[in-house]
Amino acid sequence: MNNNSAPSTLARAGIAWLAATSFALTLAACGGSDASTSPTAQNFDASSTSAAPDQAASAASDQPASSATPATPDQPASTPATPDQPASAPQPAGFPVGTTSYDPALPPEPTLPFSAQICATLPAAITAQANGLLPDSADATDTAPDTARIQAAIDACKNPSSSGLATNKAVRLIAGPNGANAFIAGALNLQSGVTLWIDDGVTLFASRDPRQYDKVKGTASCGIITASDNGCLALINASKIANAAVVGDGVIDGRGGSPLISSVPNDPNLLKRPNGGGTMSWWDIGWMANKVLNQAQNNPRLVQISNGRNFTLYRVTLQNAPKFHVVPSGVEGFTAWGVKIYTPTAAYEAMTNYLGMPYSPDTAKNTDGIDPASSGPITSNPGNPGKLKGDASNILIAYTSIRTGDDNIAIKGGTGKVNGRTYNITVAHSHFYSGHGMSIGSETAGTDNDTPNPDVTPVDGILPSVSNVNVYDLVIDGADNGLRIKSDWSRSGLVSDIRYSNVCIRTPESSPDGKPQALIFSPYYSPTKNNGLYPSFRNIALDGVRIVNASSYTFQGFNSASPVLQGSGWSAGTVGWPAPPVVNPLSISLNNVVADAAPLNFTVADALVTLGESGTSLPFQARSDVVVTQAAAGGTSLAPVDCSKAFVPFPGR
Repeated sequence: MNNNSAPSTLARAGIAWLAATSFALTLAACGGSDASTSPTAQNFDASSTSAAPDQAASAASDQPASSATPATPDQPASTPATPDQPASAPQPAGFPVGTTSYDPALPPEPTLPFSAQICATLPAAITAQANGLLPDSADATDTAPDTARIQAAIDACKNPSSSGLATNKAVRLIAGPNGANAFIAGALNLQSGVTLWIDDGVTLFASRDPRQYDKVKGTASCGIITASDNGCLALINASKIANAAVVGDGVIDGRGGSPLISSVPNDPNLLKRPNGGGTMSWWDIGWMANKVLNQAQNNPRLVQISNGRNFTLYRVTLQNAPKFHVVPSGVEGFTAWGVKIYTPTAAYEAMTNYLGMPYSPDTAKNTDGIDPASSGPITSNPGNPGKLKGDASNILIAYTSIRTGDDNIAIKGGTGKVNGRTYNITVAHSHFYSGHGMSIGSETAGTDNDTPNPDVTPVDGILPSVSNVNVYDLVIDGADNGLRIKSDWSRSGLVSDIRYSNVCIRTPESSPDGKPQALIFSPYYSPTKNNGLYPSFRNIALDGVRIVNASSYTFQGFNSASPVLQGSGWSAGTVGWPAPPVVNPLSISLNNVVADAAPLNFTVADALVTLGESGTSLPFQARSDVVVTQAAAGGTSLAPVDCSKAFVPFPGR
């Protein structure tokens, strides 16, 4: 993986890599572009706009999805007429992104429980306001009035012999008398074989009392700002269990913008707004921790699945999370299907944080959508036999809509080699709105201490941390990053075999921390010290990707001699500067990748780039550290993917 930084060495590596690697994607089941289309206009020899390598920014969008104005929002780019096709003839279109409702390549859609599976039915006793929020009186005397009865029902319905959704027992939350439609709970623990079913029109609200999420009762660890962010239980916890689920057409609301309260009288750990305007909210704590103090927010997640097997989220809406919405960590088998994530909701966007800034996707910090991640190994696991390696594997995210204040999805591989690996991930037929896009990283180091795994394929003898990720039929509309792989030398390793196909991207015109980037592959995510965990991004394939408005682009491999690492905040640490330098070129292929507008900025460094027969309109040029290889002519070029029906409003909003 490491070599001396010499142009001839890099060129030879590019030739060897090209001969050994095939990026022929079988897209029939995924809705691949029609192979009989006319050639795409290409610009392989355009003047390069390459700039000096710059640090990839971790940014958040303060623009709603509707504020982005595309250059060509309604029609695919025109394609030239071929000699045997008159100019007046109808032009073939590429794959219609964002319109697929059925995919035979996917497993069957999950189902709601049958009536015979219902083990307990709980009626609501609280009524939400018309704006979707709760009145202050709802939890004035009891900060989590429904925790005990929901937990008791879950425990009574425990079903460890279940083999999946069809054999689970269900706890159903339904509307109550006189218009009651809400529950308020603190930390809940799901059990094996239990499905929590939230009815349409019903909302499970998270308690706004930090003491409900302290990891040790009586020891305040949640709702505070420290150097670490591991002080809170989640609202819904699923630890070391199998075959559990949260389903239904109801809502889980984290109340991230509501002022916090406490069940402890005169709680000294309840943070107050500095301006004397009452107590802080979860999002206030997040902003102060991240943007002011450069520390960590101890806020609860909505759903945390830890070291288990076969967890399902189906049709439920999650919103206003205090921090991450869903984290399947070290889970073997996870499905999110038809899930909607929306943060902040309109009622909170009409409010302001402790600095007077409106709540928005920018000010609701670290509210990631879904973050599959590996973990450390689990050797003792009562009730769920067998060792759990800490792998995050066999994960499907389909027909989801995500609008949030950080990564829409971030696939992670652990901060050290002791962590498990992340592999066999599919993201299909989904729509992203405001957020940080479709991300991999920044943690990409886990390899289960390099233990062989039959499901993980080494690359040149190196075991990847994140591998076999397939993203297709994806719309990214309003996120300030589109497709992104990010890491750095403090927490990285090999990321390989990543495939993106049939993707439409529309970025906002601006973002708070810099220009939006439609495509960003960078090993220089965050200034930090050298831990000897060097990023390597290999076998990355883009096939059928269209960016409809002006945006920026970054394609960088890792080079320990890069001037980026001489910038502020970077440190060689105790490991020191490698000698000779470590160079792990980005190996990436692009086929039918079309930008409808010229790049605002285009950065390429330490890269091995292969252009397929349908090529790209992006202005790649070869130089000493960049090898560009064009596929041989002779095939049929593809029309750009069709984005004319891709950019639609968030469903139900």
